Amino acid sequence: MLYCHAILPKAGLGNRLFPWARCRVFSFKNNAAMLHPTWAQLRIGPLLRRESDLRLYTDLFKAGPDELTSMTRLFVKLSSRWEHEDDEIREFAGNSNGKSVIKVFTGERDRFRQLNGWHEFLNAQLHAITKPKWRDAVKQIKHVPIGMHVRMGDFVVADSDPDNPHQRVAHSWYLQCLRAIRAAAGHPVPAIMVSDGREDELEDLLAEENVSLVRTGSAISDLLVLARSEVLVASAGSSFSAWAAFLGQMPSIAHPSRGFDWFNLRTEKNCYVGGFDPVDPPESFLRQVETIFGRSTGKQTTPRRQKFSFSEVEASK
Repeated sequence: MLYCHAILPKAGLGNRLFPWARCRVFSFKNNAAMLHPTWAQLRIGPLLRRESDLRLYTDLFKAGPDELTSMTRLFVKLSSRWEHEDDEIREFAGNSNGKSVIKVFTGERDRFRQLNGWHEFLNAQLHAITKPKWRDAVKQIKHVPIGMHVRMGDFVVADSDPDNPHQRVAHSWYLQCLRAIRAAAGHPVPAIMVSDGREDELEDLLAEENVSLVRTGSAISDLLVLARSEVLVASAGSSFSAWAAFLGQMPSIAHPSRGFDWFNLRTEKNCYVGGFDPVDPPESFLRQVETIFGRSTGKQTTPRRQKFSFSEVEASK
């Protein structure tokens, strides 16, 4: 028998999804039963930094209908030969030791290079294993015209640590991008912001017209909300943002210093996915914005400050 197993790194959800996704695709293509991954982890950094998302991932996912769990999973792990995902697949009935084989998937590898074209499949699979309460949280957000991901947390203040590649992008960049998108659209298109930052840290962004801060209660529901964006303003260098762009296949922009090239991400419908300099914006992106939102002189507005909390929705039921 052939099985597959994703060993997830101690990292954020975006990075953990890479080995899961390669394993999930392998399982489908080779009719191999997949062992349920260990999503839960213990990380001290987010706790010490008092981040809103501690990245424990203990209550996000359930086992897929074809995933092996509990004692069956343990038996297969103990009785099978483990092989790396790059090893050639051989016939198993006649192998020398008579054991089944587990193909093991680890690390980010080449990010989306092997996954491009599989976005619909992986989107469906991700929804299938997400617990119902987090899918319900996503449904509460009816429409996401502009999705903005503002990463704070473990990203350091810009220029405070030049050797750290994970630096925050200045809020002025997000504001300039938002205004450029709205100028191309011809009206103040509503923007939904997802962030692990505190509200006081996001005050300048929230002061902008038609910007709503969303707190769904989990990383997976935040990701699925962003994946529904019609246009995405990403957090530079964030695999979380990159997954939203991959799943949603929408026009997506990031700071030009850390665009999407690292992730080997492409879209099926030639949507613009790349860096964005508000001073010299790419015309192809602006044309796509015009197509999506149209140009209008009518003022379309939503409440200036709108917050969503999944806990509030639960309490109202």
